[in-house]
Amino acid sequence: GDVFDPFKNLASSPMFLAVIIFTVAAQWVIVEYGGDFTQTSPLSYDEWKITFALGAVSIPVGYIMRLIPINEDPESFAGFQVEGAKDEKESSSSSSSVGLLVILPIVAAV
Repeated sequence: GDVFDPFKNLASSPMFLAVIIFTVAAQWVIVEYGGDFTQTSPLSYDEWKITFALGAVSIPVGYIMRLIPINEDPESFAGFQVEGAKDEKESSSSSSSVGLLVILPIVAAV
């Protein structure tokens, strides 16, 4: 099933822990010392606490989202039709939505 336990076996994966530690350290260095290169300025202790708290909110929000029941169509995956499941008309709209998902972030970045 879909059991939510974010801290189960956390210490049993040394690669995961290494990635998390590196990510936290890299973000701290980039924010504190990035300056003009990364367009950041150092945060105060209170700002770091707020940032940490906002990030920590994602765990209970994710838990609550997993409690919301959803009905999935077994004929599709992530909103896209499984090959051979429906007619060509729906598959063409699926490919156009993929194109939109690729192009939209690029346009937004420009």
